[in-house]
Amino acid sequence: MGKLQSSLLVLSALLCLTLGWEPGTQYEYKYAGRSAAGMYHLKQQYAVIELQSRVIVQSIDENTIVVKLTDGRIKRNGNFVKNPYFQGEISDSGYVIQPAHPEEIEGEEDQFVNDEHFGAPFVVTHNKGSFTGIEINAEEPLWVVNYKKSIASQLQLDITGVRRDGIFNYESVPAEEETKSFTVFEDSISGDCSTTISVTRLPLSQVYITDAYKLGSFEAICKDKPVYKIVKSKDYNRCQHNPVWSTANPATHSCDFGKTDCGNFMKRSTVYKYIACGESFPKLTFVHASGFSDLEVQPFATETNELTNSVIIDWSLEKMESVSSRFASPSSPKEHKTLSYVFGDFHQVNHDGTPAQPNLVDAYINSPLPVSALHKNIIAAMRTVAKDLKGTPDSEKDNLERLAIIGRVLPMFSLDELKSLWQEVKTLNYPTMTLFVDCVVQSGSNPAVMLIKELVETEQITGAKATWALAALGYFAKTPTRQLLHEFINLLKSRPVQASTEMKQTTLAAIADLLNSVCGSRFLAAKKYPVSVMGDFCDHKGPVVIDEFLPWLVRELESSQSTTDRIVTLAAFGSLGVDEIVPILLPIIRGTPGKFDDTAERVRAILSLHRVAFVVPEKIHPILVNLASNTAERAEVRMAAMSLLFMSNAPQSIWQKFASSTWFEPNRQVTAFTRSLIGSMTNMPPSVPFLEELIKKANVAWPMVKPSPFGLPYSFADIRSSHMEEGVAVMMYTPNFRIADERWPVFLANRFYYQLGPFSAEAGSVYLWNYNMSEVWQNIFGKLFGRLTNKYETMSSRKAGEKVENLRGIWEELNATPRPADKRAGLLHINLMGSVNRFFNLEKLEESIPSLISEAMKYQNKPYEVSVTKYRMLAEYNARFPTELGLPMRFLATLPILVSMQGNMKGDGKGGIKSDVSAELSWKLSSEIRVEIPFNGNYIASGVDVRVDSRAPKELNFNYNPNNHQIKVTWTPGNKVTDLLYYHVKPYTVTRNVADSVKPTLEDQATNLISVTNKPIKREFPLGDRFGVNVKLMEHSEFDFSDKMTFFQVFQKWDINGFSNLGFVPLEIRNSKYVLRYEPSGTRARSVSTYFQYQYATKTSQHSVVYESGSPQSRVPSEPEVISTSTIAPEFRPVLGRLFKNLESGNAHLMKTGLVAEQKDGTFIFFNATVGLSKNAWFTKDFTDIQIEKYTTSDPSARANKKVDFAVCHTATRNWNKPPTYGFSKDVLYLTEEDQIAFGEQCDQSKIYFKAKVYRDDYAAKAAMYSPAGQQCQKDLASGFMYGSPACTKARRMDQTYNNYELSAESDNLSETASYWLNAARQWVNYRLYPFTVKHIRGQSNAANHATWTIKRDPYTGASNMTFVRPTETIVAVNVRRGDETVNQWARFSPLTFAYSKVFYPLSARSNFIRDAASLTSGGVTEARCYVGSNAVYTYDGVHYNYTVSECPHVLMTDCHKQSEIAVTAHQGRQGQKIVTVIYGKDTVELDPTGYVTINGDKKEFKNLDKESRFEIREEGAKEIKAVVYPHPDSLIMEIKNMHLFIKVQGSHVELTAPQYLRGRTCGVCGDFNQEVAGEFKTPQRCAVSEGELMAASFKLSSSKGCSASNMDDKISRRLKKETETCQSIDQQYHTHLPEYDTNAPTKCTRFKKLTLEGVSTKGQCESVELNAICQPGCKPFMMISKPFTFKCQGDLQDFVSSITVPSYCIAA
Repeated sequence: MGKLQSSLLVLSALLCLTLGWEPGTQYEYKYAGRSAAGMYHLKQQYAVIELQSRVIVQSIDENTIVVKLTDGRIKRNGNFVKNPYFQGEISDSGYVIQPAHPEEIEGEEDQFVNDEHFGAPFVVTHNKGSFTGIEINAEEPLWVVNYKKSIASQLQLDITGVRRDGIFNYESVPAEEETKSFTVFEDSISGDCSTTISVTRLPLSQVYITDAYKLGSFEAICKDKPVYKIVKSKDYNRCQHNPVWSTANPATHSCDFGKTDCGNFMKRSTVYKYIACGESFPKLTFVHASGFSDLEVQPFATETNELTNSVIIDWSLEKMESVSSRFASPSSPKEHKTLSYVFGDFHQVNHDGTPAQPNLVDAYINSPLPVSALHKNIIAAMRTVAKDLKGTPDSEKDNLERLAIIGRVLPMFSLDELKSLWQEVKTLNYPTMTLFVDCVVQSGSNPAVMLIKELVETEQITGAKATWALAALGYFAKTPTRQLLHEFINLLKSRPVQASTEMKQTTLAAIADLLNSVCGSRFLAAKKYPVSVMGDFCDHKGPVVIDEFLPWLVRELESSQSTTDRIVTLAAFGSLGVDEIVPILLPIIRGTPGKFDDTAERVRAILSLHRVAFVVPEKIHPILVNLASNTAERAEVRMAAMSLLFMSNAPQSIWQKFASSTWFEPNRQVTAFTRSLIGSMTNMPPSVPFLEELIKKANVAWPMVKPSPFGLPYSFADIRSSHMEEGVAVMMYTPNFRIADERWPVFLANRFYYQLGPFSAEAGSVYLWNYNMSEVWQNIFGKLFGRLTNKYETMSSRKAGEKVENLRGIWEELNATPRPADKRAGLLHINLMGSVNRFFNLEKLEESIPSLISEAMKYQNKPYEVSVTKYRMLAEYNARFPTELGLPMRFLATLPILVSMQGNMKGDGKGGIKSDVSAELSWKLSSEIRVEIPFNGNYIASGVDVRVDSRAPKELNFNYNPNNHQIKVTWTPGNKVTDLLYYHVKPYTVTRNVADSVKPTLEDQATNLISVTNKPIKREFPLGDRFGVNVKLMEHSEFDFSDKMTFFQVFQKWDINGFSNLGFVPLEIRNSKYVLRYEPSGTRARSVSTYFQYQYATKTSQHSVVYESGSPQSRVPSEPEVISTSTIAPEFRPVLGRLFKNLESGNAHLMKTGLVAEQKDGTFIFFNATVGLSKNAWFTKDFTDIQIEKYTTSDPSARANKKVDFAVCHTATRNWNKPPTYGFSKDVLYLTEEDQIAFGEQCDQSKIYFKAKVYRDDYAAKAAMYSPAGQQCQKDLASGFMYGSPACTKARRMDQTYNNYELSAESDNLSETASYWLNAARQWVNYRLYPFTVKHIRGQSNAANHATWTIKRDPYTGASNMTFVRPTETIVAVNVRRGDETVNQWARFSPLTFAYSKVFYPLSARSNFIRDAASLTSGGVTEARCYVGSNAVYTYDGVHYNYTVSECPHVLMTDCHKQSEIAVTAHQGRQGQKIVTVIYGKDTVELDPTGYVTINGDKKEFKNLDKESRFEIREEGAKEIKAVVYPHPDSLIMEIKNMHLFIKVQGSHVELTAPQYLRGRTCGVCGDFNQEVAGEFKTPQRCAVSEGELMAASFKLSSSKGCSASNMDDKISRRLKKETETCQSIDQQYHTHLPEYDTNAPTKCTRFKKLTLEGVSTKGQCESVELNAICQPGCKPFMMISKPFTFKCQGDLQDFVSSITVPSYCIAA
């Protein structure tokens, strides 16, 4: 009985506490609320709104209170530098001396509009403290309603669990000395959300330190009564209704804006504290309350200082008395069932309570100003931007912001108002019209879409302008209702769109992407569109998708007449991305014969599964596995399937299947592709959980992959990625498909992804389809630059205009047959932000060249107007929140970009172009939190603005001089200040009016930059003063430091991929500005020119035997000749003389570049660099000559009067002994080098001498011999391949690598500058060697001005031991090595250039940097060779077979495509030697290693040639060497320069290099050079044969004497005849069987059922309305996503919405 009485007492107490109001009593509170926006971690500077009033509460009965607001005041301050939190004065002992009662802020005061409404009483009804309704006068404006709702929200307390969330027992309510916490659903201004309430009775010691204790009313009301603290905090992750709406472009963020947190990017919290007292529970009164609500946002989703908006609320009870006069109830009451905030931007609810969706003609957003004023402001802003783009704008003017503001204002216009605006805009200039169309597209409202639709259909905008508008129209659509989607379909069907292929294709892709984002997934649609307040727009089963657009796509596919058109349509299928597209695509993917058998279309159809693969991976993965596993399929089909398979997170077993299959995969392309794809994935950044899973699977599979050499293989999938701890990640994915006989990739894509915190997007993608386009490209370049021929068609044969008869005879006898050509497909597909698509038909490019040339000819001597402008909002995130003050808050982040070229260009008729064009590329990042006062448009804001502007100099002249091959660009400095490069980061606070927003924020004087120091770093670095140009780099920053270490630390965080794409994203928010500025004041130069020249020359020995191409006549020059395709330029002659001075014969490369500044006083300032490189014909000596000088002269043509400022001269001579042409080198291989670097006016004031001796000793020779390649080479030598094999080539490279380096340097009279840089280099070397240093002796007295560097490299480990001896120190370092990217910053920042650096160390004999770099890049392809021995052959692709070339000629190599005039044949001579005949164009050369060379029928004995003499074949009438033949010990060598073809004949052995541009096109005994082993053995007719000897026999020429078929009745010939009676084509393929696809078929892994939450109540459970994916045993989630679920609950539990992390789909584990 006692227990029951106790429970009843507690219950009654709770009822009174919950009410908080004693009937018949009036409570008068002083109320103050502040909203403070700023960056409190950066500086105490805020933009503040403060609301103060008195709140009088009359308690009418147990369920009703009437509230009246009086003395309301509102103020703003945009630069509040005090602490905005209400802080009282506290003693050292912690006691409150002065309560935290707010004083009014200083600032602008806003007068209330309709003050009578503000003070009108309103009625709040409640049930035990839980809100049930609010009655407000119907005529009161919305802002007043929202404000009164906020007051009511703060007055309610539900501690009896009327709307409990979870299990709650009355008996668990705290007794007098206990504290208890429980959870209820509480409706409030910020949503109906789960709220945790804690009730604590305070001991007296804690009462004394409360703010309430010092209030004047506390003693009168509380006296000795018990005091309680009640705290309630809101959980925004668990809301039944959350009045937050947002739009996002792109909508790929991994969290929800309205929740408690969105990762670290956004955090939201609300908490209230009440202090209450009373003699007993029935008489409890709250005396003081405080509330705190924070929104914290990282400006750019990276780990920087946050933008915050803090709402601080304070309630103080001033008096409590009986009601003397009751307030009047509302005269025309309107009841509101919820306290949730209602935004006034647009109409949210229909009369029946359903969400309202906008129509097609009315304004989407309510305007705070008259539209006429907005109209005027927009026109003014557009004029300003267009004017600035034509001139050179001041970088402080933010035109990007102007355009962005216009795009945000236009949704306030109705369709008629937009039309009116267009009527005025179209009378303005072209740039203004273009910018307006771009802004309308960006605005994305339904009327904006309808305006663009009307402009296109009525052809008011056409061509590129219309196409670009259509491309982005779907991306920016903000409210794609069903009605609007239907209008998009009508737009596609309209006559102008159907009449233009470009417009039709662009619109098709735009609609497909739009339908995917709107209808594909409700979860994804909720991220991009305001469906939380408007409801769903459509679903993937809706009629607009199934009945309208999908059938249209099918008809478009069936009616398309070209491959290019079908590829575009297939891309649209992929963009649509619904499950229903798969049955349509399967016949194309299978390769249905006669209908869908084109490889390009099949690849595109496979790639079009990319979105479906993420929706139903369990259904798509088997299709992809079957395709990728079929070795009889085309390689491109398999690689496309494999790339999609891995990128869509296939099960681990599939990864391992394909990884291990690389060991026995017959197709090298597929092997290389698999390796590069898996290898790249192991290095991806684990920035999101999905990538973590891919990386994990890739790392498990990676050890199973077959190794291969470094370099870009034939086909590859390259992923370059990086991730920083600040939250920035970038990834670039480049798949490249090639086929054997195409010179360029047939498919190439480059897809760039970025991630900033939870935001990720595919920022840009480029897809190139290039099937069978070689002839088209050749014709295009021919029309542009004159007739261009095949790379290997010779000049002499071009002049003859005929094919050479003997070459034609070979091709006809062989019946040489190329691979069957693919259908032509030339298409460039550009995709921006995953949705903006443009297509360019490359096949039609050839047809447009003549008209383009004709058009260009019209402007040879008259100006051509240039006007190119494009503005795009690449990304925009706009989230709207209610604040606890009842004021609306907005977070806006944008990424706009602007490209502009305005001006004119004029040709001079001589190859020169004069340009007077203002060119600008600008982009910016901005992020802002804004709190608005709805009734007058004033607002406070805090944000960060990051902007990058880049501008080219305006007046430029471009010129090419054909006489000296000089390319020259001249800039004439203008009379306007020009910021060539501008970058700033500016955090700010501001208060102003929406009407002022037409002016960019940072241009408004009301804006206050957040400055953290009064002593910023201000520096200027003059860059052009030496040349009379006032160009300087300016820095104004507030960082703590700005020095080399600062920049080094920043660059350490990035790699080259990340920095080049997202380097403008600040990693620290500080006020800073960097400008590269040109100023006319102080500029002395009249013009500044930069130029580049290149020339190639050859010196031939006077003993050389010279033939003219096609002629049997020869001559011997009387003196050495210098040959060049053009006259040697005068400026190159001195250098060329020095380079050729000590060369009997050889070649030289000459380059000159520099800068010339003509001054206004008539003088000229020159800065020139001339570089000359020469090498003798025998590759045993080379010379380097470099001259750099800066001087001033009054006559540019005279050198006598020049005044030299400085000069640097460098000469170097290298000599080395040649290694043997085969086998291992028995002698020591050495290289010596002598360098001289001189300084001074005449390069005679100070000098540095370098000497180097490099050699390979016996230790390294043995390492090469006993290596695996060396062991195999020795076996090959013993088996008869005495002159080489692939293994010998590899072993010889090791054998010829130098392992000892002895370097010394001496200096003479060095300048301080040179000493400084040498000392800096010494310190850098010491730093790099520090981890390996074992001895460092300082202060030694070594030889002055002398240094030595000794290096010994271990050929087994690659490590080096080094000893440095300098005048003051000796360093000994052991086992020095580069390290990988984990320890080497260079390797991490730029892996590619780090790999290329390896060509400089270690050095190798008979190698050069260019060749080594090419070999590294191509994975060794450029080093491919064919070896034909006495009885065996190694083909270009490394296939070995036994065969003996007989006396009958055999074709070793020719072009079976009959496009390159080359054939190499060989037959056995009388002495057993190989006699090789080379037919190249009109020339026929026979090489007999026994001592004879026959050129065009003229036979010569080469053994009688003088030293360094050779045979040369020169082009007819041109000074160009076509081919050379020269003897070598025991061999004869022929080189064809243009083809890079090297042929060596040595006894019975022949070695041929592979002409790289004939890859996949050769045929003969040496194979097809397609890098594939499979299918190597085939006849000239492409019939498959079983063995190499049969292939070799098929290339035997029977037309020679005694070689007819009747004389060839041997065993091999009979076998060949038998195998080729029925020609089984080497190109035969078997397509993959794919089962029929059922969209409704269940899957084994995924089942869908409703979620159930149990245990939240003793009376029942809650069940979700939506179905959820449940993974079956043996399966796991494809990826985990957070989705909102609506739960219906049994019993007396309230329904609610909660976000739960669930599987998106399930796949096999």
